[in-house]
Amino acid sequence: MDRFSVLDQISRGVRGYVLLFLLTFIAAAPGVFNLAPLDRDESRFAQASKQMLETSDYLIIRNQDEQRNKKPAGIYWLQAASTAVFSSAEAQEIWSYRIPSWIAAALTTSLVFWAGMPLVGRRAAFLGAALFGAGLLVTTEAHIAKTDATLLLATTLALGALAHLKMGADKPKRLALIFWFAIGFGFLIKGPVTPMVALFALVFSALSDRGWKAPAMFCAGLVFVFLDAYVPLGPLSAAGGILFKVIAAGLIGFSLVQVVRSEWRKDYVRALAWWPGPVLFVLMVLPWLVAIQMATDGQFLAEALGKDLGDKVGGASEGHSGPPGYHLLYLLTHFFPATLFLIPALFIGAKASKEGAPEANGVSFLWAWLLPTWLMFEVLPTKLSHYEMPVYPALGLLCGYGILKLIDGARAPIARYASLVMFLLGGGLLALIASPVGVDIFMSEGAGDYRFSDAALVLESWETTNVIIWPLIFIVAGLLLSAFYFVVRRYQFAVVCAVAASLFLGWHIRTTFLPEQNWLQASVTARASLEEACASAGMEECAGLSASDIQIIGFAEPSFVFANGTDVQIEPHSSRELRPLSEANYSAFIINLEDSEAARAVAPAIMAAADAEGRCVYQSELHHALNYSNGSAATFQALLVGPEACQP
Repeated sequence: MDRFSVLDQISRGVRGYVLLFLLTFIAAAPGVFNLAPLDRDESRFAQASKQMLETSDYLIIRNQDEQRNKKPAGIYWLQAASTAVFSSAEAQEIWSYRIPSWIAAALTTSLVFWAGMPLVGRRAAFLGAALFGAGLLVTTEAHIAKTDATLLLATTLALGALAHLKMGADKPKRLALIFWFAIGFGFLIKGPVTPMVALFALVFSALSDRGWKAPAMFCAGLVFVFLDAYVPLGPLSAAGGILFKVIAAGLIGFSLVQVVRSEWRKDYVRALAWWPGPVLFVLMVLPWLVAIQMATDGQFLAEALGKDLGDKVGGASEGHSGPPGYHLLYLLTHFFPATLFLIPALFIGAKASKEGAPEANGVSFLWAWLLPTWLMFEVLPTKLSHYEMPVYPALGLLCGYGILKLIDGARAPIARYASLVMFLLGGGLLALIASPVGVDIFMSEGAGDYRFSDAALVLESWETTNVIIWPLIFIVAGLLLSAFYFVVRRYQFAVVCAVAASLFLGWHIRTTFLPEQNWLQASVTARASLEEACASAGMEECAGLSASDIQIIGFAEPSFVFANGTDVQIEPHSSRELRPLSEANYSAFIINLEDSEAARAVAPAIMAAADAEGRCVYQSELHHALNYSNGSAATFQALLVGPEACQP
């Protein structure tokens, strides 16, 4: 039997696309339904989408009473549509807002296969897409209701169409229309990211045809764009910044001139320049852009470009900073399980491009997809670990290509064992974090951060947390079997075991681990304290208490707003005064006693005001949690002030 017969069978025709779609779809499914709303971005996106349904205003993006002029409206429309079809705004269930990300990530895995076939062949494309689709970052973003999974879909579609065009595929005009549709779709999701990745790939690919100096010059220009953010020049900072930008403009400008001179007569450029394509992009983007500018009195672009994007380019926005190399470090866990083949694949891919192997043009396009965008995000001052995800498809396809070459006898002993260590270290680290040992370590560390409560009492309140052991057995078995087959050069079996290890790890984290860690779910803990106070007043699950009756002091996470209603008041807008009976029969206060002395003074003041009016106050016990979004400790106590005096 041919050694590739099974691979050829499962990747043939539509079957390959369906299997790859199901791989990511099934891997991510538990997180869609099992996890509470996440802070902060997911809950902000979902809340804004929910308010579109509540107000029937699908143009202006709002988070409670504030306009959210950061990202285009595309993701909000998709989330609002999925919720309208599968649930409702009144249900306040996060899963329906996650469906666009879930479907987008699964479709992306199939698109990676499609994009890779003209570049590295069907077999390598299938292997690379499988490793990509089982990846921890991809399957995690698949169950988070924000832009990144959908952006990944748009960017992969654009780069896939561009890859087919570059490799001389049939029906270039149809591919050009797909490209421009993807560019417009990506722009409506996250502004310039998809167009930027496509432009970088187009330019770098064209420059690569002229040797290594031209693309190196282009990358050097990208470095100089952001160099002034890292180099302290003191009083010369203004002049130095201008100098860096002049050098960058010169390097990039010269590179672009080279591209225009060498590429403008080629068939794929003529297809991209065919007028219906750019017109399609304009028709997709311009009506919304004009409408949102008019509706916000010109504030949308001013805030989205000048504030949101400007802050990310000019400095470490919202404290998200890191040195160059930040994203390389995160490959250890985020690109798992493909890390098993990553290092030899990079060496083999570089050798193929340098020596002019039969697949050199396709591999060179993967480098064009990967390198300039990776470099740009590495030198960008603002860093979040998922920023590099639009180039993960290229990394996955390089891994698929490397696997086939290893099967054919390619030798890379040092790179192979370095990659094996990387795979075992990343997988082992993730398994350790999701084990009883990891939980004990983090609990003990977190309990020491409390100022208002004793650490021993905090740990005692958390001791009911359980971690199921048996999934870890399958995870460790998958890691060890992957390593065994990798060492004995049975690479196809190593791929299967690595994908299985990743699936077991993801399912464990999303099904049996994170949903049980209530001590990490501050908004859920805050709600639990309120329901305890309601129960003491005879109000099961706080029935009859409206969102506008709830004030939360010393806590400002948007997940609490999403889960409890748009009219809930969080810091800094929450009131610390008891409302009169003429405004509300019941008033609820949830106080984070760890926040400040001022927060701890709220409860006595509320109780005194209620006593003066002859109204009963129902209190909860103390509830402890760690706010994972900022790493701070939270101790919640809820007060429910009723309309009447306490019954004896």
